Amino acid sequence: MYDNFENLKDDKKRIILNACIHEFADKGFDQASTNRMIKEAAISKGILFHYFKNKRSLFFYIIDYCIETVMDEFKKYPLTETKDIFQRVSEVGVIKLKIAQEHPYIVKLFMEALASSPRDMRSEIEMKYIRVSKEFMPMFFENIDYSRFRNDVDPTKAIQVIMLFLGALGEKYLKDYKGKEREMLDNYDKILAEYMEYMEILKYGMYPQNYHALPASN
Repeated sequence: MYDNFENLKDDKKRIILNACIHEFADKGFDQASTNRMIKEAAISKGILFHYFKNKRSLFFYIIDYCIETVMDEFKKYPLTETKDIFQRVSEVGVIKLKIAQEHPYIVKLFMEALASSPRDMRSEIEMKYIRVSKEFMPMFFENIDYSRFRNDVDPTKAIQVIMLFLGALGEKYLKDYKGKEREMLDNYDKILAEYMEYMEILKYGMYPQNYHALPASN
């Protein structure tokens, strides 16, 4: 479907992609201007729509490209062999923040796409995110030792609580830093410390008290 664009040289593709990412991230779908995109990319509008059928098609291509970029970046940070679910969650959180620092416009684009895309497009965007989440979930829970939970804690429900909490925490950061993405990245240490504190609170409520004296990676 996008063969004409895919066949471009990598440096030319990168210029066009960056121009589109910046515009969609800064303005959102409705307010994004293809005129500004082509000016930054130094191409004509006819060429842009030769590669992409319309603005909507371009937007979804950019979303897919950004998702693939983040997935590739994530794979550069192998997870440790920990059996502790809270250490695994913490590791994933650190990786996400590192990727956000390296690709701030992609993070901003994701935030804009979720928050302000037209309603008829939002469900398709959400489905793309859900597919990625399902792909990574098995790795997320690989080799986790569920016997570490207290005897009176159902591991299945505990995992549900953890995932619901992480979803709510993500929504909180989306709301707190909407339009202030650079500030979010500048507050890396603060956010990371807060994230770790939340993990300790959850851990304290789900693990036996004497477990806290054990090395987290055992």
